[in-house]
Amino acid sequence: MANNNVNMDFALNGNDLYIVDGDIAIAESDNQHIADTLNAFPGWWKENPQDGVGIFQYLNSSGQEQLIRKNIMMQLQSDGYNVSNPIVSTDVNGQLNIIPNASI
Repeated sequence: MANNNVNMDFALNGNDLYIVDGDIAIAESDNQHIADTLNAFPGWWKENPQDGVGIFQYLNSSGQEQLIRKNIMMQLQSDGYNVSNPIVSTDVNGQLNIIPNASI
């Protein structure tokens, strides 16, 4: 019996199609979709020009955690995800850490 709450798509391995025995593999896609939404800048997707957080614009910037959380919540909720208090932090090495806390 299939779970209707699981989205499936082509499996990716390092943003390349994942091939198994000569065929394109299929896998659960929500985590990839969330990552794509965080990475994409608005305007990247022709069919959804407002979609995207553009997380790379926040690299090497401090004090932007609240704005990033707000953008994550807004973008993922508009895609139908339930988002509960995303965690955005910067470690001592300046690494931006994000836990979106999103689910269908």
